[in-house]
Amino acid sequence: MSFLHVYHEADGDQPLLTTQDPYRISLEMSTIEVYFDRRELTPLPVGADRQELMVLHHDVATEVLRLSGRAHCDLRGMSPRYPDLELRRELLFTESADDEESWHLFLRGQAIFYLHVNSRVYVVGCDRGDLISVPAGLPHWLDIGPEPDFLLLTMSNALAQNSIVTASEIATRFPRFEKLIEDAAA
Repeated sequence: MSFLHVYHEADGDQPLLTTQDPYRISLEMSTIEVYFDRRELTPLPVGADRQELMVLHHDVATEVLRLSGRAHCDLRGMSPRYPDLELRRELLFTESADDEESWHLFLRGQAIFYLHVNSRVYVVGCDRGDLISVPAGLPHWLDIGPEPDFLLLTMSNALAQNSIVTASEIATRFPRFEKLIEDAAA
């Protein structure tokens, strides 16, 4: 389920705003120059390989590439069988900023983006069909959960991005995936 919580950067306990309305999420994200929208997607066939998934999502990928102005589309994902999963989760849960804008369309599963801007932390829970951009230079981190199982299309201009980790410990002050997903389902 998609959701948004907006916190003051000094208080990860009490959100200033909470919503599950996709339109409201989109409006709030636009105030910080982040694109958020929902897309209707073709059901994922069981056992489809990378090539089949790319062909199946060609039209929506082309549409998002055009909308975003990005040049490349890549299929990315993670499963609970990912090597060194705990380490990878903790590395992603560290505030950083990328040197270029990227767009992410969730084909399966969930992840949570934390976007740190203007003394606020925007916590965006993304689910199947959610499209979100992360502008270049925007400090952010990601929580994939203890047993990640997600698949997404990532649109960018470079096949590999340079990420600069900040010295901030801000991520430790905000709720993790498990609590946020549990609260959203309640």
